[in-house]
Amino acid sequence: MPLSFHSRQVGDVTVLECSGQIVEGAESAALLRHLDSLLAMKSHVLLHLGGVDFIDSSGLGLLVRVTTRADNASGKLALCAVSPKIRDVLRVTRLHTVFETYEGESDAIAGLYQRPATRDRSFQAPEILCVDESADVLVYVRELLRQAGHPVVATGNLPDALTLLTATRPKLVVIGATLRAMRDTHAASTFNHRADALSVIELPADFSRDDAGEAGRQLLGQVNAIIAPAVPGPLN
Repeated sequence: MPLSFHSRQVGDVTVLECSGQIVEGAESAALLRHLDSLLAMKSHVLLHLGGVDFIDSSGLGLLVRVTTRADNASGKLALCAVSPKIRDVLRVTRLHTVFETYEGESDAIAGLYQRPATRDRSFQAPEILCVDESADVLVYVRELLRQAGHPVVATGNLPDALTLLTATRPKLVVIGATLRAMRDTHAASTFNHRADALSVIELPADFSRDDAGEAGRQLLGQVNAIIAPAVPGPLN
């Protein structure tokens, strides 16, 4: 089966999900280029191998190389959902000790956030979790709060938000009105129930259409009333 992969961002972790076979050839070379591009930005990468059913010597060497590069680049590469077949390969080759491996994606993300080595400026434990369906709103709110000195993590869906809520234990949740009202799935119900125990700022339904400056000032005022920023940065 040909190798395919796609990535998504879960807070400060890039989840790269692979399916097929990691073997010598053009597809593995493409995977290596993609991993190198992520690590060049000092990313923390979680390689989800649940769909990988075969790996050859070249492919395993690729993973070892990338793990070493990640350590040298102040990034991090971890594995999760490793199939029994691939796990057996790692055991037989005694390379299981080279990789940081987790059973599932949620466990891995929690582990990456909670391990002391990752608590540096590029992977700071957040105080605020932002959740909104609009990628543009999410980027705006995230950068607005970061520039004001607040450590922030962000995602656009409730399943990933639930993972980040568990992993990072934020003091405050900033969330779009639509997602805050959702209770129709297990992830939505669990997330919003747990958020009820925290400070929550709900973005108005028309937030995306409001004047950016005024909306930003109002949001910062609400946030700063709950959490004092580490570095003052009010909007003028």
